[in-house]
Amino acid sequence: MRSKAANNLPAATTNVVGRDAFIDLIQSEVKRCGLVSIVGAGGIGKTTVALAIADRALGTFGDGVWLVDFAPLREPVLVSHSIANATGLTVHSSDALAALCRFLQNRNMLLVLDNCEHLLETIAACVRQIQAEAPGIRILCTSRAPLGLEGEQIHRLPGLEIPPPGTTPSAETALQYSAIQLFVDRARDRVETFVLTDSDAPKLADICRSLDGIALAIELAAMRVDVFGIAELQRQLEDRFRLLAGRRAGMERHRTMAATLDWSYGLLPDREAELLMAVSIFAGSFQAEDVATAFDHTPSDTIGLLRELVAQSLLSIDETGERAVYRLLESTRAYCLSKLALNGKEDSIRLRHAIYICGVLELAANEWKHSQSREWGARHGRHLDDLRAALGWAGSDPQHSALLIRLTVAAIPLWNHFSLTDERRAHLTRAIAELENAGQAGTAVEMNLQIMLGGALLFTRGNVPDVLSALSRSLEIADQLGDTTARLQCLRIKATYELFAGQLDAGIHTLETFLPIASTDDISALPEGETHLGVGELCRGRLITARHRMERLHAQIPPDFNNQRFAQYQYSNSVNAMIVLSHAQWLTGYPDAGEQMIAKSLEYARQAEHELSYSIALAWACLLFQWAGRETDCEHHAIILDELCERHGIVIWRPIATFCRGAVAATRPASLAEGIDRMQDAIADFRTIGHLVRLPYFLSVLAEALARQGWIDAASARIEEALVLAYEQNERWCLPEIIRINASIVLAKGQVDTAEALLKEAIAAADEIDASTWRLRASNDLARLWQGQSRTEEAVQMLRPAFTDIIGTKSKDIVRARETLARLK
Repeated sequence: MRSKAANNLPAATTNVVGRDAFIDLIQSEVKRCGLVSIVGAGGIGKTTVALAIADRALGTFGDGVWLVDFAPLREPVLVSHSIANATGLTVHSSDALAALCRFLQNRNMLLVLDNCEHLLETIAACVRQIQAEAPGIRILCTSRAPLGLEGEQIHRLPGLEIPPPGTTPSAETALQYSAIQLFVDRARDRVETFVLTDSDAPKLADICRSLDGIALAIELAAMRVDVFGIAELQRQLEDRFRLLAGRRAGMERHRTMAATLDWSYGLLPDREAELLMAVSIFAGSFQAEDVATAFDHTPSDTIGLLRELVAQSLLSIDETGERAVYRLLESTRAYCLSKLALNGKEDSIRLRHAIYICGVLELAANEWKHSQSREWGARHGRHLDDLRAALGWAGSDPQHSALLIRLTVAAIPLWNHFSLTDERRAHLTRAIAELENAGQAGTAVEMNLQIMLGGALLFTRGNVPDVLSALSRSLEIADQLGDTTARLQCLRIKATYELFAGQLDAGIHTLETFLPIASTDDISALPEGETHLGVGELCRGRLITARHRMERLHAQIPPDFNNQRFAQYQYSNSVNAMIVLSHAQWLTGYPDAGEQMIAKSLEYARQAEHELSYSIALAWACLLFQWAGRETDCEHHAIILDELCERHGIVIWRPIATFCRGAVAATRPASLAEGIDRMQDAIADFRTIGHLVRLPYFLSVLAEALARQGWIDAASARIEEALVLAYEQNERWCLPEIIRINASIVLAKGQVDTAEALLKEAIAAADEIDASTWRLRASNDLARLWQGQSRTEEAVQMLRPAFTDIIGTKSKDIVRARETLARLK
């Protein structure tokens, strides 16, 4: 019995005539070899055989059997995304292959890559890297040509067995050949009472020889036995193939298949023929309602016509789900598309298809605001391949620029839902470039496209200038149109950009512009603005103000994953409020409460299965765990964040994961040098992507590690850099800790008096911003310094109030203070 959880295979293929020995051979090869390719002509039966092998392999591979059908795909850049999606991996990143290989690294699974011929070079490169990095993966390919990789086991699928030329077999003898068996099997689907007679057996042998044993061609012929009988079928095919006399070389089977399709198509009534041509435009599978709506047929007529095409073996059908799903085999699709191109109808059919897909997605976009996420994705995910096809066609001709833009706008929720961030960004950029040509520059359409582009760039490219360009343009249009919602979105993203850039005063000013507008015109946007203002206040050192703001917001904000505003602002404001509150609590003397709150935010974001929100919670959690000295928790969550950033291309948090892993490594003598290298790499990355907020703190942690390594001059240079940047950015939340670390570096130089003065300065800086936890940490250091100078009473008098100001019992700093006081007594 197949495991639903461990595969995505269609309904099991039954009665694969004449292929048992071949299937058994490939079955054993797949278990033994990393890469096996089934090659052969179109229609020969490669997919049928591969699916039979895959079905029999269920239960053999611990991580499942996964089918990737490349037939609908036309963009090589999406090859690795397609494999990732088939295996259940959601990928944002532009480097999807690296994320895919990391995901597959320790897994044991079979990948079935079907219909590879039109993307051979890209698929080969992808397979090569998977083989190099994921030894537990087995790959089975079907293609008209091999991938050409070292170690590839190539098996050419022959035609079905046919009686030798010149023989006149009896019915009993003929039925020993697989080509005859298939014909008879399919003929009985049309005529239940069909029996092969001795007189018809030689004629049928001749038919199967003329069809080169090609499975699809034999099926197409068998489907007409009820109309013509064996003798007339033989005559019709002889007439058709007489034009191919002398063809017995090179592309023989290709011409045979084309001629058979041409014959079969010519026998169709006009309505069936027209419908077959039309449905070839669908990139992959489709349902009857798609065809009826796109091409103005009644549902009942559509179903009847489709069923007849299925009966003629010109369409395949899968009825295992709630609704029947239809599909053309690639040989049939290619033939039909060539017919469309020849008769001049392709553009009109593609236009109707693109308009239909656009309408479907516009309706889906309206549903998205009110639907449960998984249900919505299950309903509309099947349109992705058709969306890509429609965008590709519309983008090929400037006269369709308006439709291209409309498609792009309609597709945004679909890309968001399936985390196709880079695909979305590329199409947004192209649509914006077409606005002038479509006469839509300066409209609400441009305004919304620019907003979406700015948000996508911020998280996937960092604080690059293009973010501000997109936002400035959108804000200009929003002001002209008087669109308050768009203006608020622009201001919020602009404030985020400024805060990330360390431009704290500018970010706070932008948010102080945001809040009055929201309170007057869109009160539902207020919590989002207040949360971001809380971030600005926290970083500026207004810790008590930030904590009170976030306590109030946290009490007021309900869970928001089913809230329309959540979609509007890209991520959960509930998570945002919790993480900002956790930091404010920890810094102002409530470390236990802060750690409990960050744990709550992590659990909430994880259960909601919203990965951008989860990445934000992870980034803030890693920092808090690093402050608190919870090295194991910090490293664990940094690894998760690192993998998530790689998988989804969330560039803005990438250096935090690198830095925190380095900071943890630097706490261990054996990995101190490695930790320093990682932190230096992270700091370079922070600068590259313009993520400068908190950089003064990161520089100070690096300086402390450099000092432990004995590189005092380098430590001094880094701590000076941290101090200068903190004052430049007016970033005061971490100033007491930077000064405390500076004191430790000065003390390592033997400058005791200077170190004492700096520790007193650190305590005063902490008192100024109500950072009780930083105050306790600096007080601990000063108490130990005075203890070494036998200034016991002073140490006790200074440390005790700092200790009692902290509400908590688990903090590393509380434990150290308790131990220091015990020694001083």
